[in-house]
Amino acid sequence: MQNRKKMKDLPAASANDEAAMPGEQAGQGLDKLLTTEEVAEWLGIRKCTLEKARSTRIGDFPPFIKVGRSIRYRRGDVERWLDRHAYEVDGSRAFPAAA
Repeated sequence: MQNRKKMKDLPAASANDEAAMPGEQAGQGLDKLLTTEEVAEWLGIRKCTLEKARSTRIGDFPPFIKVGRSIRYRRGDVERWLDRHAYEVDGSRAFPAAA
């Protein structure tokens, strides 16, 4: 059985670099499929929040894909979703970051 590390212990891959997760070749880090549990832990939210968002389609949450009966999230999709929700703070006002 393979020993798996938690998401918070793994290096983050971004669209600007080709840092791969352990066991992956460079350039494949963004395409890694993540489980609901992994994404929830990464975002610091509960698994049921993502599940409810998928079933009700209410709210703005990362896009997901269905592989057979399983739900997966592409790491790159979650990274881009996070980038769209980033804010830059200038003094006391917050502005959406330029895309």
